[in-house]
Amino acid sequence: MKFSTISETLVRLKGVMTTLLDLGVAGTAFLFAYATAYGFDRMLHIPGIVDKTGAFTAISGICFVLFSVNRTSWRYVSIPDLITITKAATAAVVIYTLGSFLLTRSENVPRSVPVLTTIFLLFGLAGTRIAVRLILERSFSFSPSSGPRSPGSRNVLLCGLSAKAESFIRSVRRDPKNPINIIGILDEAEKNRLRMIQGVKTVGKLTELERVISDCARNGIVISELIVTENSPSRQRLAEIVETATSLKLKVLRIPDITDTALITPKFLDEPKPIELGDLLERPEVKADYEGVARLIDGKVILATGAGGSIGSELCRQIATFNPRQLIITDSSEFHIYMLDKELREQHPQLPMVTRIVDVRDANRVARIFSEFKPEVVFHAAALKHVPLVEENPIEGIKTNVLGTRNVANAALANEAVTFIMISTDKAVNPTNIMGATKRAAEAYCQSLDVNSTKTRFKTVRFGNVLGSNGSVVPRFQEQIAAGGPVTVTHPHIVRFFMTIPEAVRLVLHASAHALRRQTERGKIMVLDMGKPVRIVDLAERMIQLAGYKPRIDVEIVFTGLRPGEKLFEELFDPSEIKDSKTEEGFVIAAPRIIDKALLHRTLTGLDSAVEREDLTRAVELLAHIVPEYRKDNTAVAPFAEVDETERPS
Repeated sequence: MKFSTISETLVRLKGVMTTLLDLGVAGTAFLFAYATAYGFDRMLHIPGIVDKTGAFTAISGICFVLFSVNRTSWRYVSIPDLITITKAATAAVVIYTLGSFLLTRSENVPRSVPVLTTIFLLFGLAGTRIAVRLILERSFSFSPSSGPRSPGSRNVLLCGLSAKAESFIRSVRRDPKNPINIIGILDEAEKNRLRMIQGVKTVGKLTELERVISDCARNGIVISELIVTENSPSRQRLAEIVETATSLKLKVLRIPDITDTALITPKFLDEPKPIELGDLLERPEVKADYEGVARLIDGKVILATGAGGSIGSELCRQIATFNPRQLIITDSSEFHIYMLDKELREQHPQLPMVTRIVDVRDANRVARIFSEFKPEVVFHAAALKHVPLVEENPIEGIKTNVLGTRNVANAALANEAVTFIMISTDKAVNPTNIMGATKRAAEAYCQSLDVNSTKTRFKTVRFGNVLGSNGSVVPRFQEQIAAGGPVTVTHPHIVRFFMTIPEAVRLVLHASAHALRRQTERGKIMVLDMGKPVRIVDLAERMIQLAGYKPRIDVEIVFTGLRPGEKLFEELFDPSEIKDSKTEEGFVIAAPRIIDKALLHRTLTGLDSAVEREDLTRAVELLAHIVPEYRKDNTAVAPFAEVDETERPS
């Protein structure tokens, strides 16, 4: 409380001093106008000069208050502030001149005095403020980037002459402790070649980066970073910048977009963030129907299975922002569900949340949770997803991915949930491994329920690999790069569809809202239009570049051969599926074949029995009945053979 009182007193004291300074400027401007018109000696003998000065100063003070001149920030004075000062100064002079004419017929007030007073007043009010800003931003030096400002400073180049670059330069200058020293700007536009921002010159184009670095080195300036300040650069452009800069040993950062609200901090413009792998995916990001998602979640009871996983946890984070009536998070991992529970309670202390350890294989436990909380919307993210591990443990994959999905879907149906969203994968299309086959079987079961249910909608969302998820290729590459390599890739030609975790979750939420709007699309699957697939070796090269190394020079890439059940190419659609036209949201609707409900239930009953007996042969045989397109790819387990690098697909 004492600190708050002292702070408020200092603020008031500062306001009083500012007002007194402005009044002093007003009086001085008035006297200078008379001194200019009459000369200093004659001015002192003008009748009533003191009264005239006092009257003008008082009128100026009133105008300053009316136009809120005293509220403008000297540190951040800008064009709108100067316009306000102009209005106040002009009003003060006009009011004084009219009053003088009405009272004394402007006796001893030459015509030049109002004009000169306006000029001197504007110069005094605006000049003091601009001088303070220039001092704070250290803009008086001939070259603001003439060399390191401190032993620990970082010499950087900006890429992009823009308003974002101008704001960043100003924000850096305001903080004397900021270690960034801006040397120059790179820009592609020929018209900007000789331009400057805040005294910082445009030194060339991105293609001239090597020459710019050499020129700086000759002057004793070592460039360490390139900060991207272009307005909304495409992912392809970012990839080009990263490749060019990292080949010259420069670290690449970017100024966050103001639309990235999660990145906004008190020092938003002072904190360039690293370029992330997701920034370089050469396709447009998914845009979600936030109004539809809000209608789906706001005031509803939401349940998420597999909430401790990469997708499940991000799903819960985003759901929490849409004001659910209650959020029930479940997972079989005590550690993962504990960490998510802790995070959500810290970030959303008012969120009504329930945390339960639940294994979806336990039908009784699942049914008990549903009967107790009666969730209206269910997000089913629980699954075993690691292809090689599931290939070595097929019974476990069937228990979780097929029978576990059946348990959760049946409980949702029995308790009349409004919507059930199942998260699937592109590996479910023409599967060559157990993991993909189990996910396709789970899709088929949800399709069957969706077609026959009158109260609960069962929607499946299918997408490709997720960057940075647990057990994915990205964390493994990061570990290998940190260890100095080599980075291991199974095959030079292996490609995958990729998306970021936030994109994946936006797709899931968007699909949920979409399902409720279009009741006629029973038994169909939503698939993201993911653009072109990405070669895993290109992904590895990008990650090596982002770490500041040169692929195959600083960090080696080694090919190890395809793993059991692994395909070179993943598919988003089965040839038998009917593909509708692309929707306006950027999704494609697939209509896979729907298995007869009675046949499906008989097969699952037999699968239950085979799993209970640990009869692997029979279990896989029954799985193949549900997913006849499943073919074990024996060639995938063959040792890796030499591949000519010149045969890389374009």
